[in-house]
Amino acid sequence: MVTVAALILCHNRPDEVINAVESLDAGFDEVIVLDNASIPPLEAIGGVRLIRSDSNTGVCGGRNELLAATDCDVGVFIDDDAVALGPLSQAVRGAFDSQPRLGALAFRIDRPNGQLALEHPFRGGPAGVDVARACGYFVGAGYAVRRSAVEEAGGYDEGLFYSTEVIYLSMTLQRLGWELNYRPDLAVEHRPSTRGRGIAPEVPAMRLRNRIVFARRHLPLPIALVHGSIWAAKSVPDLVRAQGFSRWATAIRDGLNYPLERKPLTYSQLKVIHDRGGRVLY
Repeated sequence: MVTVAALILCHNRPDEVINAVESLDAGFDEVIVLDNASIPPLEAIGGVRLIRSDSNTGVCGGRNELLAATDCDVGVFIDDDAVALGPLSQAVRGAFDSQPRLGALAFRIDRPNGQLALEHPFRGGPAGVDVARACGYFVGAGYAVRRSAVEEAGGYDEGLFYSTEVIYLSMTLQRLGWELNYRPDLAVEHRPSTRGRGIAPEVPAMRLRNRIVFARRHLPLPIALVHGSIWAAKSVPDLVRAQGFSRWATAIRDGLNYPLERKPLTYSQLKVIHDRGGRVLY
């Protein structure tokens, strides 16, 4: 039977992370919280192995460090500003136990107002989110991954730092032949906190840069050009609202110059992702 760890990355959210930990059921083999350079440092939390990084390694570096800290077969990632809405450990254990090629399990993500917004692994509105099925990617607020699959994929790309890291990893896993499934009975409520987040203009600029990096890495050239162009256009109003439009050209340049080895998915692989409701062009 596979072993399962709950893994939580925290930066400057001491109250929120306690709520996240307290929402977890008792069936996890271990619970690890990474204090990602919080100021002041997090205090000890009962029943939790607390580790600390003195520098902010971002979402990608933090998740790599959490996976490296556990010997468990499966890691369940919950955002520090999210809470589990029911037991997770046994259902996750059963899913990965029964499906040897299951690489990741996407959870249902709710908001406190009961809406799903776009935090589900399917394009369009929330239709069909109550149906368990194969999916094309997973959402960062709550999901589970097989540690060996992530290791085969090379881990999270730490150069991305923040944003796009889960869809980036999702595509790598599928290129390597791992399955991704969605389970609506495994649910977390995401309560986005304003604490611990980056400076507003930096966020849409980083998202644009990372989307261009993603397109260059994973998409055939014609689709990559469309994907990057759409995101360049979509980022303009966000950067204007954040008073950071001067970062637009820099983000595009940095995305185009980001060092990477192109390993695009095939058109047949992209069709499978599209047929599963995944967003391919945008």
